[in-house]
Amino acid sequence: MFVFPLALAIPIASATATTYFDTPPGGFRPFGPGYTHGAYAQDFTVVGPSLEAIHDSQRPSTGLAIDTNHNLYLTYPRNAGQTPSNVVICTSFNDEKPWPNAALQNCTSGQDPSTCFINVQNIIRDDRGRLWVVDSGIPAGAPAGSDAIFGGAKLMSFNETTAEHIRTYPIPQDLLAYGMNMNDMKVNTTLGGRKGYAFITDASTNSSLLAIDLENGKGVRRLFNISVVRADEKYVGSYDGELIYRWNGTKRGHSTTAADGIALASGNFYWGVLASRRFYYIAQSTLINPNLTDAQVLAAVQNPGQIASEQAGFTADDRGRVYIAASEQNAIYYVDTLKSEQNMTVNGNAPGGGGLLPADDYVVKTLVRSALIQHADSMAVLDGWLWFNTNQLTLGPPFQYGNADKRRGPYRSYRLWVGRRPAV
Repeated sequence: MFVFPLALAIPIASATATTYFDTPPGGFRPFGPGYTHGAYAQDFTVVGPSLEAIHDSQRPSTGLAIDTNHNLYLTYPRNAGQTPSNVVICTSFNDEKPWPNAALQNCTSGQDPSTCFINVQNIIRDDRGRLWVVDSGIPAGAPAGSDAIFGGAKLMSFNETTAEHIRTYPIPQDLLAYGMNMNDMKVNTTLGGRKGYAFITDASTNSSLLAIDLENGKGVRRLFNISVVRADEKYVGSYDGELIYRWNGTKRGHSTTAADGIALASGNFYWGVLASRRFYYIAQSTLINPNLTDAQVLAAVQNPGQIASEQAGFTADDRGRVYIAASEQNAIYYVDTLKSEQNMTVNGNAPGGGGLLPADDYVVKTLVRSALIQHADSMAVLDGWLWFNTNQLTLGPPFQYGNADKRRGPYRSYRLWVGRRPAV
């Protein structure tokens, strides 16, 4: 048998990083404190301004609004079960109380469902000092795809100063078919008649877009079960680097959450399809036109292209900028929609000028990216600030194997400076 001789211990001069990692001419030095690109990334890059924490919640919220006194309002939906309060006003960094009062929070047996909260999804503020809630009318614990209760599916407006109830708009019964599930809303008080229109997304599997005439309460439901509002087939997203499926115990499925966030800007209705990386827009006047067929409405939809993230909430400012909550990227995106705000040449078109940008010239950019942004959901612009909440949505039981709950509170809301006012 051959035996290897013992190796001799030969001293070797110590080497340094400089010896091996001198940067060659035109090369890169791929290491160093906080380095986030190249061969030895430390972490993902933090982009944009710092975040100011404004409130900690003990439960994950979905909807958010800010009033003129900078009071924060949140909604706690009942999609996954009952919550003590459906809508709250935040009275300190940690404290909340039911809003507008405790009596409205839960319908009692035999109560008219149009007079109480069933399952409020969002709260928004308009430009006339009113706060609006959108109630899906689908009770807690109802099977997926259940129809809303007629009268319970509604919009309600309140005076932001006194919390006085102003008016309720029950959704017409013929619009509730096929499990219509209201998710988000925005209001344009200047469109059409004297009181304007409310625009709503239907997040059900079939999905659609709704518009309610705030003068008479009549509504239209458009683009029902069409690709521009439906989720991607067998959609798989990611969150904090992990792929996200829909789980029922150990049975794997896929998210079907469809049209979700809304922004109104530059005369258009912008929406995102949550279980996708797609967003679209259409002229508000087209969507509400009763003389157009669905085929004509579909032909008017504009597609700016995919944006590398599923999207939750949308909002907009007074200079035509649309903000998009990009949960897959721990980020908030933005896109300018006016030529006057575009600061780069795109497709041969120089920056500046008047009018609307064509969809092909839209360039979506990152406003802020931070590990603190754990699924931003709803956003609002007021007095130069962009406010948003976070809720760790896809760490919740429906998206985790065995329906484990990996969310960890508190669930924080933030604001950051953008120097702009809300869209009008």
